[in-house]
Amino acid sequence: MPQLIVHSADGRRAEVALKDRPAWIGRSRENEVPIADGRASRKHCAVEPGQGAWWVVDNGSSNGTLLNGKLVERARLEPGDLIEIGSTRIWFDRVDDAAEATRTMIAPASPREERGRIDLLRLQRTARAVIRELDPQKLFGLILDHAIDTVQAERGFLLLRGEGPRVEIAASRSFSGDEVRVTELDISRSLCARVLQTGQAVCAVNAQEDERLRDVESISILGLRSVLAIPLRDRDEVLGALYLDNRLARRAFDSDDLRMLEALADQAAVAIRNARLFAQTEQSRREVEESRRRVEALNAQLEVIVRGQTVELENLREAVRARQALGTKHEYREIVGRSPAILQTLRLLDRVVESEVPVHICGESGTGKELVARAVHAYGPRRAGPFVSENCAALTETLLESELFGYVKGAFTGADKPRKGLFELAHKGTLFLDEVGDMSPGMQRKLLRVLQEGEVRPVGGVEPIKVDVRILSASNRDLAAMVETGEFREDLFYRLRVLHVRLPSLRERKEDIPVLVASFLDREAKRSGGRPLRLAPGVLESLLRYDWPGNVRELENECMRMTALATEVVEADVLSDQVRGYVPRGPDIGSPDDIRDLNVLVEQVEVGEIRKALALHGSNKTRAADALRISRFALQRKLEKYGIAAEGDDPAADPPAGT
Repeated sequence: MPQLIVHSADGRRAEVALKDRPAWIGRSRENEVPIADGRASRKHCAVEPGQGAWWVVDNGSSNGTLLNGKLVERARLEPGDLIEIGSTRIWFDRVDDAAEATRTMIAPASPREERGRIDLLRLQRTARAVIRELDPQKLFGLILDHAIDTVQAERGFLLLRGEGPRVEIAASRSFSGDEVRVTELDISRSLCARVLQTGQAVCAVNAQEDERLRDVESISILGLRSVLAIPLRDRDEVLGALYLDNRLARRAFDSDDLRMLEALADQAAVAIRNARLFAQTEQSRREVEESRRRVEALNAQLEVIVRGQTVELENLREAVRARQALGTKHEYREIVGRSPAILQTLRLLDRVVESEVPVHICGESGTGKELVARAVHAYGPRRAGPFVSENCAALTETLLESELFGYVKGAFTGADKPRKGLFELAHKGTLFLDEVGDMSPGMQRKLLRVLQEGEVRPVGGVEPIKVDVRILSASNRDLAAMVETGEFREDLFYRLRVLHVRLPSLRERKEDIPVLVASFLDREAKRSGGRPLRLAPGVLESLLRYDWPGNVRELENECMRMTALATEVVEADVLSDQVRGYVPRGPDIGSPDDIRDLNVLVEQVEVGEIRKALALHGSNKTRAADALRISRFALQRKLEKYGIAAEGDDPAADPPAGT
């Protein structure tokens, strides 16, 4: 038969037998178990049967219901479980109904037999409770709760032996279940030390008159009446001691209490050992897990370092291969393309970048004139200095003058403080003037004076400022023709055009379109964190067929459009209307200036077809030569002539002729 053993906050104890219906617990007198506890609700919780077991169910109470120190809403009860509501402690227990009936039928039990039965049930309840708890701090409190309840002590302390002579109080309880305040922690430490040293229990029914405690001064100083001190033995080792006392009543404890506490202490010692082993195991597991995480983190860092070094090494190798393939001194990674037209430009840049004289870069809009200017600066002798650029077509003459030369405070309305011009900012570096052909005649005259004298005079200023700047200029207009028509100063033209670099249009280097498209799509994929798009059949043909009047800039914008509209594969319908619907114009006789060099054309056609044949046949020279309708020997000579290296070039890759 299940029952509840209720210990009220005021020290009263009651046993309530449970029947086959819910037993309500709370402040209301209508409850089966009424409790006078300020922290209890009127109908706080219920203990009810169900599914062959008993359950504690919280009724939405204000302060909650604790089961073995844990807040629960509904939980299954086992013999020895402790329900706590405020300061009220309620033990759930189960009495053997058959044994109870047999005992009743045989004869009424004597008080000593009844106590023995109750002590046995308490010991069983205690053993079940402490063995299940693996948290050391909760276990210490649980052991003290059971010990105080067993012998009805006023106070209880659980002491654990530390290193050397040190002894620490692991837990303390009063009869009401509260922790003993620091000011009340006075105990007979000499008595506890004796128990820990000898491993023998001490039970003093009148400590003031006990001959064994005559030399223990703290007994009389503290005014102790009844004392129980039980060693916690684990095999041959004394782990600590249970200390219980009563400062008011004599003969509060007897030999039966001593016997019960010794049995409880044995169970408690085993539970403490198990809890410590579990804690050590958990600590070891956590240390192993932490070590594993640290090793994984170090491996990840090492992998990043190795990957970075691998990428750097591969980039270095790629740069070497690129320079070898280009036949140039520098790799010019920023300039994408390997067509004969662009290779000719890069070889010219090798000679241009080494000097410090002005360079004029001409070409159609969108061909990458600023990119070439940055390359001239980056690989030239002034690469440690600043690179400053300005678009001359974007500003009026007045604004361009103040932008290039700077101004002093008060030079014009709004000039509340002096400002350095771009010439000063580019000192010891490079100044790139884009669209220089759109300068006004007055601005051309002022720029010429700066180039001649090597000094600038800020707007509104008097004192000139010496500057050391390399000038790079660019224009999509023919400056030589503008000189003929008087639109551009001849003397400035020769100052700017000491070295001349012409950039080919994209129409002249269409074989670079696949490489450029791949580069732009890779860049957009890195920006978005995705994978590069793939081109559906026919898309590349449309891109190659289009004339690209906007040159590389227009192609870049088209690739950005692809990335925005396509998912994984770029279909033809994603292309802009002008690219998708472009129809090449028929042959146009044009002017004598339009006549192309046949040698260059032949070279471009041969290089393009050879690359296409090698790509289609996996760099197999024999099959590529058959597709081109030439001998393998003739193909090899052309590869050497144009400096073309087949990817994965390996003599063993080609089967013998005739196979």
